[in-house]
Amino acid sequence: MKANRWFIDSETGDLADVLLCPPEYYQWIPSNDIAIQTMAQGGAVDRAALNIQFAELVSTLREADVSCHFLKPQEGMPYQVYTRDSSQTTPFGTVVTRLSRPERVGEETEIRSFYGADEIWKTCTKGNIEGGDIHIIRPGLLAVGVSGGRTDEAGAAEFISWFEEAGWTCRMIRFPEHFLHLDVIFTMVAENLAIAAVDCIADEDLDWFRAQGIRLLPVSYKEAMRDMGCNVLALGRERVVSPHHSTRINQMLRAEGLTVLDPELNQFSRGGGSVHCMTMPLRRKSLQSV
Repeated sequence: MKANRWFIDSETGDLADVLLCPPEYYQWIPSNDIAIQTMAQGGAVDRAALNIQFAELVSTLREADVSCHFLKPQEGMPYQVYTRDSSQTTPFGTVVTRLSRPERVGEETEIRSFYGADEIWKTCTKGNIEGGDIHIIRPGLLAVGVSGGRTDEAGAAEFISWFEEAGWTCRMIRFPEHFLHLDVIFTMVAENLAIAAVDCIADEDLDWFRAQGIRLLPVSYKEAMRDMGCNVLALGRERVVSPHHSTRINQMLRAEGLTVLDPELNQFSRGGGSVHCMTMPLRRKSLQSV
């Protein structure tokens, strides 16, 4: 059997390769509550700042020894920059997800072109499921967010079934559609350590995370929604990329002994996404080999 080029079995293993998309056609559109509020307050994209911030993110990743790969931006796809959603790397191969919003459905063509048929393991065919809701926490443990919007129960159940067949422990985490994706209110920052908007997640789900040995650092609703404060990217080896404007959260992460790399990303967060949304890890060192 041909070995897959891309592989991850956790959210926190040492990151080697990542998929991004330049923001050539990026726009804020009223497709999520964060962008709607930004636009209602008279906000407008500063394209010069946008391009500088994307370049700073790429530079930050490369300086951390991460190889950056890029989709070709397509006209008319304003949120293609959020590469987290349109595919999902797994220990078994790449999964093509099933995007919910009509302006994003066309992203699948470029995703298939990037990976090629040999690398694609599964294609989601039921309901909707987006990568921002998929958290491959560690080998054998998977959480999938279900809001009924970007990811619904049918889409989550199909994805989870493939992991359950491999013997993984899996759980659906349900939350209001207002929050878009699970990575707006929960993200791993290091092995067995996460940041979470604890007041926005059901108590039984918080208890489940803790029962898996995951310690939760609290983030407020305002930090999660205004700043996209939970939307960070673990690089492995106690390093994390977090937006510069998330000052309290970054202080909290540093107090835990983590190295925080903090590029400016407010042009993206004000549209409803940040560094976790903008990055699909393609290859991480397996936690089973640590």
